[in-house]
Amino acid sequence: MLWLNDRLIDEALEVVALPLSDRSFLLGEGVFETLLTLGGKAVALDRHIRRLTTGAKALGISSPTPDSIAVGVTALLHSTLDISMGRMRITLSGSGTLLITHQRYQEWSEAARLVTYPFPFNSKSPLQKIKSTSYGEYLLAYRYAQDRGADDALLFNTSDAVMEASTANIVALIGGRWVTPPLSAGPLPGITRELLTEWGLLIEREIIFEELHRCESIALISSLRSVQPVVEINGRGFKASGKIEELATSYKSALASNLNP
Repeated sequence: MLWLNDRLIDEALEVVALPLSDRSFLLGEGVFETLLTLGGKAVALDRHIRRLTTGAKALGISSPTPDSIAVGVTALLHSTLDISMGRMRITLSGSGTLLITHQRYQEWSEAARLVTYPFPFNSKSPLQKIKSTSYGEYLLAYRYAQDRGADDALLFNTSDAVMEASTANIVALIGGRWVTPPLSAGPLPGITRELLTEWGLLIEREIIFEELHRCESIALISSLRSVQPVVEINGRGFKASGKIEELATSYKSALASNLNP
């Protein structure tokens, strides 16, 4: 099942077609959100919808109301109650087509290995603040890592400061505090990053690469990963300390009391 514009569609019974004139197909113009679902509920739904509609407005895309998007999410969740843990994607195309999909998801269980990506990102670009379907730069970085046997790529901005990974925000335990690059460094304003910061578990400050070699722990954070240990960068090993598990436990405990904070 999926949600298209204003109704549920069973792909087994009905062919789903999008117009070739859609601006997402022609120009890569659109915005999307990927979120975790647990027990038939979407985690941090309001925040994801807010980021989606904010990005759409910045790109000049006509967007449905937040309430109408939530209606589609709820309808799809109710039609896929057999999914206890899921990966939901909300896509709004440049032509205003709303597509919501929901699939089974298995939580990340292994630690991540990273490689540094040699091409800097422009932290001043307005697209850095938008989760855009124009995903070429990030896709190239991710494939660069995969081709080298790593799980993800560590990205830098034009000032050589750490920015993020190609599919997640990054955090490091430095001086006993979990820190993450500020938005001015160019990372996507991730939802998990936002929550950890609001809850006082994470602070923002610039991180240079050399600091990562001296830090106590490194982790990737995202809506689907939660908190994933990083155990290697460019072949150099890092210990996955118990502090990472403490951060993950604090995050999950806070969500357990309210899945839509």
